[in-house]
Amino acid sequence: MIDIQLIAQACVTRVKLGQSLKTVFPQELGKIESKADQAAVKNTVYGALRYLGYLEFALDQLVIKRPNGLVNLLLVGMYLIEFTRSADHAVVNASVSAAKQLGFKKLSGLVNGVLRNYLRQREDIRAVAAKDDEASLQHQAWWIDKLRYDHPDYAAEIFAASLKHPNLALRVNTRRISLEQYLKTLEQQQMGWWRPDNIVADAALILDEPVSVHKIPGFFDGLVSVQDVGAQTTASRLDLQPGLKVLDACSAPGGKACHILELEDVHLTALDKDPTRLLRVEENLSRLDLSATTQVADASNIHSWWDAEPYDRILLDVPCSASGVVRRHPDVKWLRREKDIDSFVRQQRALLISTWKVLAKGGKLLYTTCSIFPEENEKQVEWFLNEHLNAKIDSEYAAHNGHLIFPNNSHDGFFHALFDKI
Repeated sequence: MIDIQLIAQACVTRVKLGQSLKTVFPQELGKIESKADQAAVKNTVYGALRYLGYLEFALDQLVIKRPNGLVNLLLVGMYLIEFTRSADHAVVNASVSAAKQLGFKKLSGLVNGVLRNYLRQREDIRAVAAKDDEASLQHQAWWIDKLRYDHPDYAAEIFAASLKHPNLALRVNTRRISLEQYLKTLEQQQMGWWRPDNIVADAALILDEPVSVHKIPGFFDGLVSVQDVGAQTTASRLDLQPGLKVLDACSAPGGKACHILELEDVHLTALDKDPTRLLRVEENLSRLDLSATTQVADASNIHSWWDAEPYDRILLDVPCSASGVVRRHPDVKWLRREKDIDSFVRQQRALLISTWKVLAKGGKLLYTTCSIFPEENEKQVEWFLNEHLNAKIDSEYAAHNGHLIFPNNSHDGFFHALFDKI
């Protein structure tokens, strides 16, 4: 318990200093040998960040002046007390010991007092917190205001979904096995509770209890992949046909590229500007026994990689605010700043402009984000159509006024728009 709280508070500290968990976890978890303890740290950090709004509010009710160096240890302690089944006295004792290990022996009594006061006052604190937006909805104030303005009918559902522990979604490789056949495999091996999701994605299967890929039947044989249900809606929208030349412009980690190849025999090029992340694409291709051309390149700089042969289909899964995936990446809702949206919009436009140039006449470009902010979605579509007279929106998109999938208990938030080049 002591080591877990020590490492967890270190992770929370680094996130609050502006670092992503993608950077923090590999460095901090390397200090722990036990896989079980690593998992415990992850769960603690994810949980503390999901409920950080409430925890920060609660701490302010308990102290007049925040104790430098111990704030995040107290936040982690309160999280374990309030939102887990950890024994209260064990959490308090472990927090006191952790304070001493951090070099705050003289303040260990303060840690003990604050946490014990929380135990005595938490009913009253909960009641007051329920009237505070950031404490009850667990987002920054600007984000709360924005969602209420942009999506007034769905805001409450979005906030609620962000606090759910994400399930594990599988994509069945229907080139190798049918969904029905794979379900029988799960039954035979007595896997945990599952359900197919045929409404959003035809080959999606949701496990309510996340497990290691080593325990997923057929994973290393290429029968299934781990991929959120929302992301699984992408490849089928490209109107794929055998022999087409297809570009996945921002490919890593490769889930969508592999799905494309599972659905149809096409000539696929997978680009990513990060060589380390491109290795993930190659690993996924190898595991699934699929073939594609991979290349380290920035898609927005076409002169550095394009061979002047146009593509029939382009998947452009752009960098974005990730506002649709905060249940899976709770650090995002505290790292993101409102001004960041403009920066992402500029990146997205640069990628749209460049990749449109390499698309053949009569071809299709699928623009996707894991955002639910209109600036990155519907407003980008409107801007692109105004700037490119040789572009029209696909009739299905027009009929449904866009394809925005709101996050819920089954999947993350996702957006896609299909452009035809005329």
